[in-house]
Amino acid sequence: MSQENVETLRAVIDAFNRRDVEALTALLARDAEIVPIRAALEDTVYRGPDAVAEWYTAVDESWEELTAEIEGARAGGDWVLGFGRLRGRGRESGAAIDVEGATVAHFRDGLITSLHNYTTRAEALEAAGLSE
Repeated sequence: MSQENVETLRAVIDAFNRRDVEALTALLARDAEIVPIRAALEDTVYRGPDAVAEWYTAVDESWEELTAEIEGARAGGDWVLGFGRLRGRGRESGAAIDVEGATVAHFRDGLITSLHNYTTRAEALEAAGLSE
């Protein structure tokens, strides 16, 4: 099941990059929770069946372009930890970003129940109770 969960997380990233609401929603449990990187600053969390559409709207308001890439993953039990990069350009500032990012996804019955995004690998490892 761990490899299947890794592939599901990769599909999530692909759907995010295409802004495909239907594809991403299909990979999430109806009660799923999405915690974007900006949650630490704005206490923003998206929950439930409209979470993906609401998240995409917020992303598109702030970013002219924003994509994620998984460079590696670690899996165990009902979770997957994905490491990679986040690249984009601010909508108002035009400023480019290219930063490390990480995601911890929890699964139930093959669907993601929570998707927490972090700005560093270390934060994600700590959140998952792991070390390098």
